[in-house]
Order: sequence, then C-alpha cells, then structure tokens
Amino acid sequence: MHEVPAVMRSCFENQFVKQVVLSVIGLMVCGQASATIIDDDYWGADGFANYADRDRIGKQEYYEVFNMEVTFTDLFMNVKVNTNFVNSAATPNPHGVDYGDLFISINGWNPTGSATDHYRTDNANNGEKWEYVFDTSEGALYGGGFTILNSNDFFDPADNIYFRNGPQEVQRGTGGDQKNGSSVNLASAGANNGGFIEYNILLSGLGGLTTGDIGLRWAMTCANDTIEGAVRYSVPEPATILMFGLGLLGLGITARRQQSK
Repeated sequence: MHEVPAVMRSCFENQFVKQVVLSVIGLMVCGQASATIIDDDYWGADGFANYADRDRIGKQEYYEVFNMEVTFTDLFMNVKVNTNFVNSAATPNPHGVDYGDLFISINGWNPTGSATDHYRTDNANNGEKWEYVFDTSEGALYGGGFTILNSNDFFDPADNIYFRNGPQEVQRGTGGDQKNGSSVNLASAGANNGGFIEYNILLSGLGGLTTGDIGLRWAMTCANDTIEGAVRYSVPEPATILMFGLGLLGLGITARRQQSK
C-alpha cells in the first residue's frame, strides 16, 4: 500500500480544509448527476387522418411515453425512458408489438416541422439522421452504416391495425459497427407500474462527441407513442480538473505552513 504524501495528510488533517474539499467534490458530483427532462412534446407524422392530431394512439395504460430523463457522468449518458409500455412477450398482445431502439444523434437534433405543431410532418424519410442506435433486443450500441426499420416494416395499413405510419423509425435493421461497454435495463419495464427502460451509453462509444446538443429518440415498434428531443452536453474541461487539483495542492501547502508555525 502506498503512503499518502505528507502534504496531502496535512491538508486533510485540517478539519476546515477537509470540509471545504468534501463540499466541492459533492457539488461536482451533484452537478454531473442532475437530470435533464425531455418531455413528450413530439408527435411525428401519421398516415391515419383520424390520429394526425394526437400524441398517442391506443390506450394510455399500454402505449404512453411520458418523458425521458437524461443524466451524464464522466463516463456514461444514462437515458431513462418513462413509459407504460411493456412488450408483447410479457403481456397479452395479439399484434406482436415490441420494444423499440434508442436512436442517438451527436451533432444536434433537426426534426422537420416545429414545436408549435408537434413536428407533425416529421417522419423517417425527412427528419433527423441518426449516427448511433442502441439495439434493445441485442443489448448493444451501434454506429456506422446500420439500416433502420420503421413502423411500416412491422405493420401494414391493409391489416386495419392502428399504428403511426408516417412512417416512424423504430428499430435498427442490420449492419453497423458494434460498440462495447453500453447496456440496457428492462427489469423495471411494465404497464401501469411506473415503468421505465434504462439505457447506459458509454460516452467513449459515441466517437466525435463534442459540446453541443445530443438528439434522442425512442418508440415501440408500432410507434403508437414516440418521443424525440435534445439534451445539452458539455465535454469536461481538462483545465478545470487541473485547476481543481492545483487548488487542493495549494490548500495542503498552506495548511502545512500554518501547522509548522
């Protein structure tokens, strides 16, 4: 075991300095862990005229998406999709609706339309182009040239089944470069249970990520309710970390001098 340097021991033996340091560290951690809420204000395009003016198609207890909570740490982006939806494997669901995937844009969010009309002309053909996707069924993050499946790939208007057929992108198809280190937790998914799906995205897997807006999207495969939005991300400044370390060193030296008098 390595011995703690004397200057650091003297720093933390000073009770006042210890309290200051712990308070600063606590503020840093809290700042990293504060969540940004993306409300479900995005509706998206829909080919069914009867449902063109609705956020959700179908019953709330099955298809409601409430919001996304996004939290950053030094290593991860945590995305918590708060939804009543649970896939057909877990509930009686004759239509075979499944979990969608989490789509990610690292260069901003650029849907078609505006917040005023809830982006009701935005669809898989004219909206944001996604650089990354977390494949929920595979439990893996992908970048590169992956294909995208939309709601029309799973359901057909001729079947007289209501779904958002704008069409809306819902899952990764094939291809792409798999990135290690990200994960998803489905243990808390469930209708009428305050359910949520939680993604942990390793930031280093999002190559080229810089300070700016990150676009996010999620929907079940029928896209009866779909959510899109943006969250602000700031790359940690190495200079800030350096200054914090120098500050601790300065406090230690000062405390040592005071004790030696």
